[in-house]
Amino acid sequence: MPSLFRPLLPDAVRLAEMPPDRADPAALTADELQQIARAVPRRKLEFAAGRQLARRLLDDIGQGIDSLLGDADRVPCWPPSVIGSITHCRSLCAVAVAPRTLFLGIGLDVEPAAPIKPELVPMILREAERERLPDWPASCRDLAGILTFSAKEALYKSIYPVHRMFLDFQDVELQWSGFESDGNGLLATFEGHVRVPQATFPGMTRITGQARVAHGHVGTVVVLPPR
Repeated sequence: MPSLFRPLLPDAVRLAEMPPDRADPAALTADELQQIARAVPRRKLEFAAGRQLARRLLDDIGQGIDSLLGDADRVPCWPPSVIGSITHCRSLCAVAVAPRTLFLGIGLDVEPAAPIKPELVPMILREAERERLPDWPASCRDLAGILTFSAKEALYKSIYPVHRMFLDFQDVELQWSGFESDGNGLLATFEGHVRVPQATFPGMTRITGQARVAHGHVGTVVVLPPR
């Protein structure tokens, strides 16, 4: 299966991807199963795919664990020396892990490459972001909503595990640039201005990430450098 995320990640970040339909919920540990005891079958598949991929990656780097549980905020409890991110939609799950010594945080998000409902656009895009939409390439303008949604999700996931502060979509403003084809999909760069300084890190209210549209999906990544 061609990788959606690999072109967006540094070499030091380990990555694994698979469709959730290939996961086996029966392979989850009893503690992991308890965390999704009331979930619908689709959610159980997506959860199982994330844990299956995460345990494989952790084994590869010598950080194997029996169970990868979520805390009270549903943030995965990675080994102390590891940072990681899990994302999934109905058709793709991806997991990335890296040494904590190399990066401060990482956030991945995947969504189907389809336009969002028009009535959701004002909830996700700030007014200034909507005003800049005519500057987008015409070929991807109809995906501006889902790209913005995904990019803000990835940014949020990269910083939330440290500060545990909720951010609304209106709390982050994105500037997009560098739209180009990589031969198999569309690449773009975004810079997010976090408008709640206490939710991020000193000197890091502006955070850069990357996005890719390929293989029927939108994938976005934020990797934070070490402090």
